[in-house]
Amino acid sequence: MAAAPLHGRFLELARSAHADDSALDPDPFELGMLRAKRGPETRVAVRPARLNDGDILQIYVRGLTTQSRYNRFLGAVSELPPSELARTLAANGLDTLTLLLTTTAEDRETVVGEARVALSCADRAGEFSMSIADDWRRHGLGFALLEEIERKAAADGIEWLFGDTLRTNDGMIALARGRGFQLEPGLEPRLVRIRKRLEDVAPDLPCRKWTEMDDGAERQPAISGRHFDSAARVPPLEPGPF
Repeated sequence: MAAAPLHGRFLELARSAHADDSALDPDPFELGMLRAKRGPETRVAVRPARLNDGDILQIYVRGLTTQSRYNRFLGAVSELPPSELARTLAANGLDTLTLLLTTTAEDRETVVGEARVALSCADRAGEFSMSIADDWRRHGLGFALLEEIERKAAADGIEWLFGDTLRTNDGMIALARGRGFQLEPGLEPRLVRIRKRLEDVAPDLPCRKWTEMDDGAERQPAISGRHFDSAARVPPLEPGPF
């Protein structure tokens, strides 16, 4: 089955969610079953964030360990500041996207992971950041989420996917290595940039589609130096695989 572009698949889900914010998406796509240590019936769904997800997202962020929050936001935080929370939930599903990984038990939804993605047509590049709940790691969830981001970004005509992480973030570095990312020089000694050239990239950029959706209005590239709270760009480092 062909991969649905990020701006198409997730836009459709986001519209249905905003029409009735109290309801779960009727057909969220799933990353599959997590069997190891979680039991055969555990399902994790991935869906776009909704405007009313502020509480469950903050609960998730507060529940991360101090080190995990530092790794994710590249600094000491206890929760998302109001301005950042608003920006996270306002991602438009076109060139910016916030994804939540959730489980549901007894009609209660819990966030167990999240990712943010921004696409730049001009650079044919996508920037991402992500995290997984501490007690949900080592079940293949991060690998599956990153694989899905890569696949759908490629379907949107994105050639390069990159992100910034701390040099000491062994978990993210191992995940990136497993997905074939490489290191590149950067600007700040404490950070490294991970970057990968995507395969099976669609020949047409989605910019034309975005422009048509905006009635011809020109869209600015979504990627910026601090889009994901990356306090700065990455450190000088010899390029090469992790």
